[in-house]
Amino acid sequence: MFRFQEFLHSIEEGKGAKLIRSLVLLLLLAGFALIYHLNFTRNFTAPEAMDAAQLARNISEGNGFETQFIRPVAVDMLRQTGNVPGEELKTSFPDVTHPPLYPLLLAAWMKVLPFEFEIDLEKRESDRYQPEILIQLLGQLLFFLALVQVFRLGEKLFDTAVAWCAALVFLGAELYWQFSVSGLSTMFLLVLFLALANALIRFEEAANAGPGGGEKSPAWFVWMALWIGVLAGSGFMTRYGFGLVIVPVAVFLAWFGGRFRGRAMFFSLLAFLLVSTPWLVRNHHLSGNLFGTSGLALYAQTADFPGDTIERRLFHEPSEPTADGDNDKFKQGVADGVGFWKLADKLSRNLRHLLLSELPRFSGGWFAVICLIGLVVPFRNPRLHRFRVFLLMTLAVFALGQALGRTHLSDAETTLADLLRRPLGQGGFAEMAPNLSGENLLAIVGPVSFLFGAGLFFSLLDQWKVTLPEMRLAGGGVLVLASALPLLLGFVLAKPYPVADPPYHPARLQYLKSIPAGHGFQELNRDDLMMSDLPWAVAWYGGQDSLWLTRTVQPDFYSLNDDFRPIRGLYLTEMTTDQRYVSRVFAKDNASNWERFVLNMQINGELPDGFPLLGVDDEFFPQQWLLFAVPETAP
Repeated sequence: MFRFQEFLHSIEEGKGAKLIRSLVLLLLLAGFALIYHLNFTRNFTAPEAMDAAQLARNISEGNGFETQFIRPVAVDMLRQTGNVPGEELKTSFPDVTHPPLYPLLLAAWMKVLPFEFEIDLEKRESDRYQPEILIQLLGQLLFFLALVQVFRLGEKLFDTAVAWCAALVFLGAELYWQFSVSGLSTMFLLVLFLALANALIRFEEAANAGPGGGEKSPAWFVWMALWIGVLAGSGFMTRYGFGLVIVPVAVFLAWFGGRFRGRAMFFSLLAFLLVSTPWLVRNHHLSGNLFGTSGLALYAQTADFPGDTIERRLFHEPSEPTADGDNDKFKQGVADGVGFWKLADKLSRNLRHLLLSELPRFSGGWFAVICLIGLVVPFRNPRLHRFRVFLLMTLAVFALGQALGRTHLSDAETTLADLLRRPLGQGGFAEMAPNLSGENLLAIVGPVSFLFGAGLFFSLLDQWKVTLPEMRLAGGGVLVLASALPLLLGFVLAKPYPVADPPYHPARLQYLKSIPAGHGFQELNRDDLMMSDLPWAVAWYGGQDSLWLTRTVQPDFYSLNDDFRPIRGLYLTEMTTDQRYVSRVFAKDNASNWERFVLNMQINGELPDGFPLLGVDDEFFPQQWLLFAVPETAP
């Protein structure tokens, strides 16, 4: 009888009650995630997500860090260094674009769960692509892990009320729900950044505790500094732009590290370098650049390289054969002509756009303004003052990195963004958020800034002499409801079709390889090289080696076809066929463009003399075309 009373007491007030509340909360979160997934998710729309997914699939299948999405500029870089034999490049192309950690995480996830990459084209029960559902599940698990981290960080820095308020604001932020199902690495970076913030706070507390304040041993500070460096380096190996966080980390440790500041800086930087250096050396060995093709993002969106032209262009051409037949030397290309003032112009333009448009809603809504005010308003607690210095420095370096590293992936006015908006119109809920991109670094700071926004709100509430707990609860509830209103209103808008068509239809992209068989020829093999204006989708959904559509037909296409690998298929979508007539089709700076190629093919019904792909399929005419190689013996 005594034990039964203890059991009842545990359920009512003890550990049992806490467990029951946790289970109920977990079920509510799982239910909301399921509702969101069934109503608002589509297949992947971000090129970076599909690129990382196909790379992870190759790793999980034991093919190493090899990619099926081949950029012309990557071909240039690898051929110029010559550290990978040309014959080896034709069968396995190493990726020199992505840092390794997120693809490795996806590859491990693919090993654990039963991924089914092939679609039964005869019997398709669902329009959703099964591997993407499982990747979205991983993103939502990381989202809930970040939610717990935000709550615990709020309890450490403020109090329980602020912690609940900030966690619920994060839970109701539409931007982070979209990130969780986008396939991007942002959710993983959020988890790493929140862990880094917690480690810095613990280090600062111990370093400034003073005698009798629970001093830690010197070994503890060394291990904590190493852990801080590992977290910063892991974020760097997830997204190169995140590596800028090492600057505010080093300043924070030097400023607030107490008598351990010297050792803390040394060991954190040492750990950061140990984590990242092997990969950077590998990139430099293969491509001649520490960051591979990602290092060219600095030159993208300059006057010389608008849009995606820098990754689609060949900058180095083989020199004339010498007397001994050696023509492996390369001439320098125009990429070296981007000077300081052009980079300064890019920085000024993008900083202006960031300050006017992105910073006021860097965390997804109007509450970002309150958070920015909370970050600059001083608090009495010295620990809050020191930590907000770190956050402000992080915002500053991330803003500079985001402005300098901005590419076409962050441009909301591209043809791809327009195609994704069309099914529901310009105001549909399915429209991608303008800052839903892997290049968005400011969003990583958002969940931590929610704590300062909620802290400022409750500080103002306390100054109004509100002593009733119910009033504080009501005030926090109104704040949470108002911040979550954009997400809640989405339930009354039109729901997105689960497939982003146009231009991404998984079944169609897997069907492409069998189209030549319908014309009496052999279907395309996985090792056959295809060129496309959506190479990331062809690589991910079709499982096909895919080369990005070159900037020009002549000479770039012929150069790659003759000197790199024979191109067996050419897949053109609305990205090429649905372009502006004067500025793109008859562009003065590119007379040999693919838009004009398609127009001549449609009007004249013929291909240029000497073009190697003579088979033409117009099953998806006029939006999409597939050209394929025809054997010489064919009639």
